[in-house]
Amino acid sequence: MPLPKVVATGVCIAVLGTQLLVSSPVSPNLHGWYWPFLAYPMYAESHARSDSLIVAELRAARCGSEAVDQVISARDLGAPRAQLHNLLLSVARAPESETGQRAAARVSRAVEAQYPGQFCAASAWMRIVFVADTSTYRVHAPMQGVAVWSLARAERK
Repeated sequence: MPLPKVVATGVCIAVLGTQLLVSSPVSPNLHGWYWPFLAYPMYAESHARSDSLIVAELRAARCGSEAVDQVISARDLGAPRAQLHNLLLSVARAPESETGQRAAARVSRAVEAQYPGQFCAASAWMRIVFVADTSTYRVHAPMQGVAVWSLARAERK
Protein backbone atom coordinates (compact mmCIF):
# COMPACT_ATOMS: atom_id res chain seq x y z
CA MET A 1 0.00 0.00 0.00
CA PRO A 2 1.52 3.38 -0.97
CA LEU A 3 2.34 5.89 1.76
CA PRO A 4 -0.43 8.45 0.89
CA LYS A 5 -3.11 5.77 1.29
CA VAL A 6 -1.69 4.72 4.66
CA VAL A 7 -1.65 8.33 5.88
CA ALA A 8 -5.21 8.96 4.61
CA THR A 9 -6.43 5.76 6.27
CA GLY A 10 -4.76 6.75 9.54
CA VAL A 11 -6.32 10.21 9.46
CA CYS A 12 -9.79 8.78 8.79
CA ILE A 13 -9.45 6.28 11.63
CA ALA A 14 -8.21 9.02 13.99
CA VAL A 15 -11.13 11.33 13.13
CA LEU A 16 -13.74 8.59 13.48
CA GLY A 17 -12.12 7.34 16.69
CA THR A 18 -12.14 10.84 18.17
CA GLN A 19 -15.82 11.26 17.32
CA LEU A 20 -16.63 7.90 18.88
CA LEU A 21 -14.65 8.73 22.03
CA VAL A 22 -16.29 12.14 22.47
CA SER A 23 -19.81 10.84 21.83
CA SER A 24 -19.44 7.82 24.08
CA PRO A 25 -21.20 7.72 27.47
CA VAL A 26 -17.93 8.80 29.08
CA SER A 27 -18.79 12.48 28.48
CA PRO A 28 -22.54 12.88 27.86
CA ASN A 29 -22.80 15.92 30.12
CA LEU A 30 -20.11 17.85 28.27
CA HIS A 31 -21.48 17.64 24.75
CA GLY A 32 -24.61 15.53 24.77
CA TRP A 33 -24.97 11.98 23.58
CA TYR A 34 -24.73 12.65 19.84
CA TRP A 35 -22.40 15.67 19.83
CA PRO A 36 -20.14 15.11 16.84
CA PHE A 37 -23.03 13.99 14.68
CA LEU A 38 -26.19 15.92 15.60
CA ALA A 39 -25.32 19.05 17.62
CA TYR A 40 -25.69 21.39 14.69
CA PRO A 41 -28.16 24.28 14.44
CA MET A 42 -30.10 22.58 11.66
CA TYR A 43 -30.92 19.69 14.04
CA ALA A 44 -31.49 21.79 17.17
CA GLU A 45 -34.95 22.36 18.60
CA SER A 46 -36.12 25.84 17.68
CA HIS A 47 -37.76 28.20 20.16
CA ALA A 48 -39.80 31.30 19.43
CA ARG A 49 -39.08 34.44 21.43
CA SER A 50 -42.42 34.01 23.19
CA ASP A 51 -41.64 30.45 24.37
CA SER A 52 -40.87 29.65 27.96
CA LEU A 53 -38.90 26.83 29.52
CA ILE A 54 -39.38 25.35 32.97
CA VAL A 55 -36.37 24.81 35.21
CA ALA A 56 -37.11 22.11 37.80
CA GLU A 57 -35.23 21.30 40.97
CA LEU A 58 -35.59 18.52 43.53
CA ARG A 59 -35.00 19.38 47.17
CA ALA A 60 -35.06 17.04 50.14
CA ALA A 61 -35.34 17.85 53.85
CA ARG A 62 -33.24 15.89 56.31
CA CYS A 63 -35.05 14.03 59.06
CA GLY A 64 -35.33 16.17 62.18
CA SER A 65 -34.22 19.36 60.40
CA GLU A 66 -37.01 21.03 58.48
CA ALA A 67 -35.20 24.33 57.92
CA VAL A 68 -32.43 22.97 55.69
CA ASP A 69 -33.20 21.59 52.27
CA GLN A 70 -30.59 19.92 50.11
CA VAL A 71 -30.77 20.24 46.34
CA ILE A 72 -30.47 16.82 44.73
CA SER A 73 -29.46 16.71 41.09
CA ALA A 74 -30.16 13.99 38.56
CA ARG A 75 -26.48 13.11 38.65
CA ASP A 76 -26.70 12.56 42.43
CA LEU A 77 -29.59 10.17 41.87
CA GLY A 78 -27.91 8.41 38.97
CA ALA A 79 -30.88 9.21 36.74
CA PRO A 80 -31.10 10.88 33.34
CA ARG A 81 -31.69 14.62 33.69
CA ALA A 82 -34.71 14.61 31.36
CA GLN A 83 -36.35 11.76 33.29
CA LEU A 84 -36.07 13.58 36.64
CA HIS A 85 -37.31 16.78 35.01
CA ASN A 86 -40.38 15.01 33.59
CA LEU A 87 -41.15 13.34 36.92
CA LEU A 88 -40.94 16.67 38.75
CA LEU A 89 -43.22 18.27 36.15
CA SER A 90 -45.76 15.47 36.65
CA VAL A 91 -45.68 16.01 40.41
CA ALA A 92 -45.97 19.78 40.02
CA ARG A 93 -48.90 19.71 37.59
CA ALA A 94 -51.20 17.59 39.72
CA PRO A 95 -49.66 16.34 42.98
CA GLU A 96 -52.87 14.66 44.14
CA SER A 97 -53.59 12.84 40.87
CA GLU A 98 -52.62 9.23 40.30
CA THR A 99 -49.93 10.28 37.81
CA GLY A 100 -48.48 12.81 40.24
CA GLN A 101 -48.46 10.31 43.09
CA ARG A 102 -46.77 7.69 40.90
CA ALA A 103 -44.12 10.20 39.85
CA ALA A 104 -43.56 11.26 43.48
CA ALA A 105 -43.21 7.60 44.48
CA ARG A 106 -40.60 7.01 41.76
CA VAL A 107 -38.61 10.06 42.84
CA SER A 108 -38.94 8.97 46.48
CA ARG A 109 -37.60 5.50 45.70
CA ALA A 110 -34.65 7.01 43.84
CA VAL A 111 -33.82 9.32 46.75
CA GLU A 112 -34.21 6.49 49.25
CA ALA A 113 -31.96 4.23 47.15
CA GLN A 114 -29.16 6.80 47.04
CA TYR A 115 -29.62 8.23 50.56
CA PRO A 116 -31.23 5.53 52.73
CA GLY A 117 -32.94 6.98 55.81
CA GLN A 118 -31.38 10.45 55.48
CA PHE A 119 -34.36 12.41 54.14
CA CYS A 120 -37.97 12.52 55.33
CA ALA A 121 -39.56 14.93 52.84
CA ALA A 122 -39.00 15.94 49.23
CA SER A 123 -40.22 18.92 47.25
CA ALA A 124 -40.35 20.06 43.65
CA TRP A 125 -39.25 23.62 42.93
CA MET A 126 -39.68 25.42 39.61
CA ARG A 127 -38.92 28.66 37.82
CA ILE A 128 -39.99 29.77 34.37
CA VAL A 129 -37.38 31.10 31.95
CA PHE A 130 -38.48 33.03 28.88
CA VAL A 131 -36.55 32.66 25.63
CA ALA A 132 -36.98 36.39 24.89
CA ASP A 133 -34.99 37.27 28.02
CA THR A 134 -31.64 36.81 26.31
CA SER A 135 -29.62 38.98 28.66
CA THR A 136 -29.95 37.01 31.90
CA TYR A 137 -32.32 34.10 31.26
CA ARG A 138 -33.53 34.81 34.81
CA VAL A 139 -30.64 32.78 36.16
CA HIS A 140 -30.95 34.44 39.55
CA ALA A 141 -34.75 34.39 39.72
CA PRO A 142 -35.94 32.62 42.85
CA MET A 143 -37.22 29.07 42.62
CA GLN A 144 -40.78 28.53 43.79
CA GLY A 145 -41.88 25.48 45.73
CA VAL A 146 -44.79 23.80 43.93
CA ALA A 147 -45.19 20.41 45.63
CA VAL A 148 -44.10 18.72 48.86
CA TRP A 149 -44.44 15.05 49.75
CA SER A 150 -43.24 12.65 52.40
CA LEU A 151 -40.57 10.12 51.52
CA ALA A 152 -41.87 7.67 54.11
CA ARG A 153 -44.93 6.77 52.03
CA ALA A 154 -43.11 5.81 48.82
CA GLU A 155 -45.20 2.76 48.17
CA ARG A 156 -44.75 0.81 44.93
CA LYS A 157 -47.20 1.54 42.13
